[in-house]
Amino acid sequence: MTKVIFALSVLCIFFIGIKFIEEIFLKRKPRHIYARKGRVMTPAESEFFHLLVSEMGQDYYFFPQLHLDAIIEPAGSRKSRFSAFRHINQKSVDFVACGKTSLCPIFAIELDDKTHHQPKRIIRDREVERILTDAGIALVRIENHGRFGTKELARQISESVIAFHKNISPASGDGGSY
Repeated sequence: MTKVIFALSVLCIFFIGIKFIEEIFLKRKPRHIYARKGRVMTPAESEFFHLLVSEMGQDYYFFPQLHLDAIIEPAGSRKSRFSAFRHINQKSVDFVACGKTSLCPIFAIELDDKTHHQPKRIIRDREVERILTDAGIALVRIENHGRFGTKELARQISESVIAFHKNISPASGDGGSY
């Protein structure tokens, strides 16, 4: 009987040891290393941002590099919302303009460089535009030719946003007042 108890004790200690080793070595999640980026925008985006703020900053707050899930949310059943969230999770826009009082997203801006002419990027850009349009958020596309005319830029953005909001219906999720 003593041998049986001793054998069971050794067996228990053995299994506890195995579990301990698994917890410590096998199931340990890797510790990823991170470093701060030197900037959140490219030089062209940075120049564009400063022009936006100088020309339109009295009316809007501008947020760079926002993912779509920060400004829109999926609707529908729980299952379809999860799938819709995954669809927008990795997509972002260069800038989002929000109303100063409401902080409601009014329009987004994509600064298009030569990468936007690639077939996969064209498909992605069309989908982002469709998603934002469905959510009632104007998407303004600006061709990046290296330099931006300040007054012309503000006029182009304002005209695009006004035209967009004239064409959407109140039920499209425009977020109310700006």
